[in-house]
Amino acid sequence: MKFVSSIKSTAVPHQILGASTNEKRELPMCRHSLIARLTIAVFVFQMLGVTSVVHAERPDSTAGTSSAGKLVIGPSCASVALGKASLIVSPLTHRDGNYVGDYQLKVRPYFFKSEKGSLLLAASDDAVRKLQAGTAINFIGQAVTHKDGRTHIVLGRATPSSPDRGSVTFSIVTDDARIVFNASYHFGT
Repeated sequence: MKFVSSIKSTAVPHQILGASTNEKRELPMCRHSLIARLTIAVFVFQMLGVTSVVHAERPDSTAGTSSAGKLVIGPSCASVALGKASLIVSPLTHRDGNYVGDYQLKVRPYFFKSEKGSLLLAASDDAVRKLQAGTAINFIGQAVTHKDGRTHIVLGRATPSSPDRGSVTFSIVTDDARIVFNASYHFGT
């Protein structure tokens, strides 16, 4: 005796008949897998080039403060889909091989994407000396939101125009995109 089902198939158009459950789960992500792999590869290669360890520490401690002084980043803007993102960074203090401070990211008209948090950028004493001597440096860091503790990877390059100032490019990798900000910097006291 044969059993005949009267239930119609509810297969999603992107699923392949006869594909295993794992294959069915992977299919929707195929278009993003190349971008994800490239982002991970860039992150891994940049991490290998960083000489100092990034410590997850809040910027309210003054232990281990270096004589490198404060790093002041100018405000900057970047275009996002149908809007604009503004980045404001508090003066950063050099501590334990890192520059630490706070940031504020405002996204218009997507106000719900705006956030505030702490910023930590890896910068060994040697890297700061190179920057002050006129050599451009690459850096990596993290931005941690105050609201929910989400962490964003920060990649960047600082290019000096004089011993105490220059330009800096930040790439902040968010859940939705990679936002690139170009700003100026100077060392303060």
